[in-house]
Amino acid sequence: MNLNYRDVLGEDGLVSHRLQNYETRPEQMSLAEAVDEAIRDGHHLVAEAGTGVGKSFAYLVPAILHTAADQNRPEEEAGFDPFSDNDPAARRVVISTHTIALQEQLYNKDIPFLSGILPFEFSSVLMKGRGNYLCLRRLRAAASRTKSLFSTDEESDHLDRVIEWSRRTTDGSLSDLNPQPPANVWTEVSCEEGNCMGRACKSYRDCFYQAARRRVERASIIIVNHALLFSDLAIRAQGGSIIPNYSTLIFDEAHTMEQTAGDHLGLSITQGQIHFLLNRLWNPRKRKGLLADMSDKPSEDAAQPPASARELKEVFSAARRMVEDCQDRCDELFDSLTGWLAARPGSNGRVMEPEIVGRGMEEGLVRLASALHSVTAVLTDPERKIELGAARQRVLSIKGNLTVWITQSDPEMVYWLEKTASRRTESVKMFAAPINVGGILREMLFSKVRTVVMTSATLSAESSAALRRGEDAAPFDYFLSRIGLSGARTLLLGSPFNYRENVTLIVPGNLSLPREKGISSDAEFYNAVFRYICETEGGAFVLFTSYSLMKRTADALTPKLVHLGYPLLTQGAGVSRSKMVEMFQKSRNSVLFGTDSFWQGVDVPGEALRNVIITQLPFAVPTQPLTEARSEAITLAGGNSFREYSIPEAVIRLKQGFGRLIRKADDRGIVVIMDSRILTKSYGKIFLRALPDCKFRKD
Repeated sequence: MNLNYRDVLGEDGLVSHRLQNYETRPEQMSLAEAVDEAIRDGHHLVAEAGTGVGKSFAYLVPAILHTAADQNRPEEEAGFDPFSDNDPAARRVVISTHTIALQEQLYNKDIPFLSGILPFEFSSVLMKGRGNYLCLRRLRAAASRTKSLFSTDEESDHLDRVIEWSRRTTDGSLSDLNPQPPANVWTEVSCEEGNCMGRACKSYRDCFYQAARRRVERASIIIVNHALLFSDLAIRAQGGSIIPNYSTLIFDEAHTMEQTAGDHLGLSITQGQIHFLLNRLWNPRKRKGLLADMSDKPSEDAAQPPASARELKEVFSAARRMVEDCQDRCDELFDSLTGWLAARPGSNGRVMEPEIVGRGMEEGLVRLASALHSVTAVLTDPERKIELGAARQRVLSIKGNLTVWITQSDPEMVYWLEKTASRRTESVKMFAAPINVGGILREMLFSKVRTVVMTSATLSAESSAALRRGEDAAPFDYFLSRIGLSGARTLLLGSPFNYRENVTLIVPGNLSLPREKGISSDAEFYNAVFRYICETEGGAFVLFTSYSLMKRTADALTPKLVHLGYPLLTQGAGVSRSKMVEMFQKSRNSVLFGTDSFWQGVDVPGEALRNVIITQLPFAVPTQPLTEARSEAITLAGGNSFREYSIPEAVIRLKQGFGRLIRKADDRGIVVIMDSRILTKSYGKIFLRALPDCKFRKD
């Protein structure tokens, strides 16, 4: 049977035969056609498709038909390969998403549905990182060394629960374990890079990770998250890989591409991260860790005679001393960094010159790596050798990251510090990120993969620089310039939803913007927020760009909302995002205050959410180090960073916030933008044109 996407999604297609009241959506058909052409012809595609288009089916159907092309052809054409390549990678499609919710929708709902209606078989898998899987060999080792690894009965109890779970789990992944153990327990029993014995492992045939890997190798559709995708790209640059080779990548939720690439192609170093590694090796206060047990278990086929107890004690004791030395050096390093930042009040934390601190930590880590090498050299127990060898590689990895940050050896990165506070102390985090990810993506992704399809409901943003010059607006110029892609085909599709009938956009015309530091006149702002919440009797998301303003507004309105019986959920109160959304949906009058993470990826269809209040236009903080560095790069190139970076970035984010309201055809409500600059500033028209056509009210 020779199928195409129309045979599946069209008016009399396979989907319509299965779903009652199915209606063909022109926007979905247009997107499916564009994806089909991109895969067939081998070009890159950037496509914005509004809420309700049905993006997942629009790219899944062409992708599945492509992977099963030999089954989906007449017999006389079987075996024909347009790529003239018998490598399975020529047919393999990777689908990358930003959120777990979309991953689960694709793998647990959309793909099983399509599998049930298509007249051929295809294979799909949800791929997870190695660290998500239980390692049976390490579990046995941890169980045999419980006293030397764990210091509390609670940790030992968690290990016992993992052992019991290991006997009944079918896939051995962390998501199947509930409740999940603390990080320090899971770290000792999970699969990790550099700590795998491969076929030499006694548990190889029962290995959960290897079984998952075999499923991935056989799959034609592989679903991953953006973090795993970019980790794979980074490893490919060094000659390795995590994901099997593929010819087509579908990058959903692509509006996050630049940010996610920057996060995973940069680096971050924290005091806690270093101490966690060092304490795993040796915690002198608790006398626990990998170096606590100074014995050796000679293997029968050891290539060397076992070391004497004295020799073992010497090398283990030397390694312990190096760990303790590194712990002191780590505290000195972060004390110095904290002092450097404290000496610059008002600083944004950006570090413009190399070697603002000494190199003692790097020196200590090199010595520790050498001491660990000495330990592994005298051990004959292969399991302990590989465990400590993997720890040594992590020590060298942190040392390498420290060297890059302290010396600023990569001139294409921006380096900065951020304050962090715990219950007991204040410290800083070290960050570095590429100023421009475009060149990296061009070299590592777009030049290597035959077809990359990037789609989202929010990718387009008018170029205000082009408008100022009197040129036609190019909706994807901003996105394409940020990811370093030229020559791609583009497609701009609206939403099938009737925003004109279902949504009212409200802008108060004379409301003063609140200050970062609260003043008495902000009462007008608080009262306005309260008024708009009351207009819909709750059922409101209130989206903030400032955590400080969110907290002040919550403090001001809590008594009033309590009086009305409207439950208030505030981000940062110790409740997870998913739990907050679940609690919000349980009461018709709920009000949720949120910052960054609630502007996107939150799906609350139906009556529960009928009011989205956007407190300010979501401009990025211009002094944030990465934003500042990217703006400087545009200015140095002769551009206008506000028009070419700040405005388009804020437009895309505003569209994300606006998009929280309407998630299905019969949703309705109001969106309030409390920032009058959208009416009074010349750039306000760009924001308004980016939003769907809906009723408008100026208060």
